[in-house]
Amino acid sequence: MQSTATMPRTWKQPLFAIGQRTQQGRIIGINYSTQKQSEGWYYSVLINETSGQIVQLPEAQVRLLKEQEKSAQILAEIDSHLTRLKALQKELNADLEIRTPFGTVSAPLSQTPRSSNGTSRLSQPKKKVSA
Repeated sequence: MQSTATMPRTWKQPLFAIGQRTQQGRIIGINYSTQKQSEGWYYSVLINETSGQIVQLPEAQVRLLKEQEKSAQILAEIDSHLTRLKALQKELNADLEIRTPFGTVSAPLSQTPRSSNGTSRLSQPKKKVSA
């Protein structure tokens, strides 16, 4: 069962959703303030995943990432996870075959040639073919 929320008709819909990546960080929560001087949507944004630092931002201050920035951030996150997988594989002392939609990971990513934007060549998404 999917959870739903009912809002009063006087509230406008929020512009952003939980999970969206912004220039400030990732949105992890949304709340509505009914205070007259600060009425509107506020977003809980995780600005540092390592420390868990969170800030509350009014809707007017939230800026989404450009598509290219978002892609680079996601690809860097994928590389980070793949690097962690390789470290765990080495810890197991096993030669596991790690497969991804981008290909098979056979060498530690730190030795993988990188493109100019800093993401692994393994992380280059496949180009969509238009019909």
